[in-house]
Amino acid sequence: MGQAIDSAVLNKFNADFNKIPAAQVIKNSVANNGIYKSSTTLQSKIAMDPTFSIELETGKVADQKQSGLCWVFAALNTLRHPMQAKFKIKDFELSQGYIFFWDKLEKSNYFYENVIKTADLKIGDRKIDFLMATPQQDGGQWDLICGLLEKYGVVPKSIMPDTASRINSSELNHVLNSKLRKDAVQLRKLVNDGVSLSEVEATKEHMLSEVYRMLVYTIGEPPTHFNWSYRDDNQQFHQVENITPQEFYKQYINLNLADHISTINAPTTDKPYNHVYTVELLGNVVGGRQVRHLNLELQDFKQAAIKQLQAGEAVWFGSDIAQMSDRKTGIMDTKLYDLNGLFNIDLNMTKAQRLDYGESMMNHAMVITGVDLNNDQQPTKWKVENSWGEKVGTKGYFVMSDAWFDQFVYQLVIDKQYLPEKLQQVYEQEKDAPKVLAPWDPMGALA
Repeated sequence: MGQAIDSAVLNKFNADFNKIPAAQVIKNSVANNGIYKSSTTLQSKIAMDPTFSIELETGKVADQKQSGLCWVFAALNTLRHPMQAKFKIKDFELSQGYIFFWDKLEKSNYFYENVIKTADLKIGDRKIDFLMATPQQDGGQWDLICGLLEKYGVVPKSIMPDTASRINSSELNHVLNSKLRKDAVQLRKLVNDGVSLSEVEATKEHMLSEVYRMLVYTIGEPPTHFNWSYRDDNQQFHQVENITPQEFYKQYINLNLADHISTINAPTTDKPYNHVYTVELLGNVVGGRQVRHLNLELQDFKQAAIKQLQAGEAVWFGSDIAQMSDRKTGIMDTKLYDLNGLFNIDLNMTKAQRLDYGESMMNHAMVITGVDLNNDQQPTKWKVENSWGEKVGTKGYFVMSDAWFDQFVYQLVIDKQYLPEKLQQVYEQEKDAPKVLAPWDPMGALA
């Protein structure tokens, strides 16, 4: 046994505490105001002034409300920006509910397939525990949204508006996950009893039909064809009739998804730079686009984002919003809180250490819409479009310091043309045979 905490040790702790000159003042401040308010720095508020040398026109921010659809909102925001400019439609939104519906259905099918594939593993195996912990959830990654867009297209928000379950998804997630876990019991039994593959597939199809019914009740029925009319900013009337969601995507958006790839900055020893990685058991559309990450050194990672912004295109990104950020002011900065000074403790870790030891991972997706470059053309801060409505930050826009970018941004979606030629070649050479990471790897975290 190790050393216990006895009275002598406690007396020493108490004596050490009382040696700190401002201990009582600090105690009173934290007790009355909390840790973060007590450690907020004025320096950060001054430095994070929301002005930028490169800034894209984007319009009013959207609001994901009580759902975990930041990755969908961020993706649809990047799609609607050029559409708003081209067709002169101010504050236009694409339907998040439409994507939400298909993602839930596809994730359910993906879960069933993984249950069937792993049915030979015993209960208690780490992969089974991983699957059953969260059969499906709201979160996602860039390649998952691409799989949905490629298969189902998009529709305007007016065609498939929000429902109660889109606005607040907790009830739907709870009930749907309960159903998926119950179905997993039956599917595993069928496979382990040696029934025919056709019977297993027929059972799975019936289960999916029930999921479809649940989703129609809660999210609405997605259209196969629709009519859409709008007035542009010049008050000109436009009408489109009998168009499919896939045709709408091609006619009004048509972003080349194949060229927009996920790049990451993961400086851990198990992921050498300039290689492509995927994550086991991660996906939504069976047979659709595979999750792929090109791991880049920080300088290449950052320069690609700058080049894309300079070309007039926003950047979808994934980060750890829980670290050194303030929702109300919309500031993300490593100097926002002086926790080391408050507690007189060194809490610093490297980016690699945070990933390796579970201190940090991607948990939120947003859009970079601007950057402030100094006289040496180096970034000092970045403009971020969030999806939490206009009541936070500067009308919904946040300011991210370059130091925060370095430490807590993990994923950027980059058009390949903005990468150096050698990195484009690496991606093309390795994309069909990426190194497979474990399901619980931090690069498999869903925003």
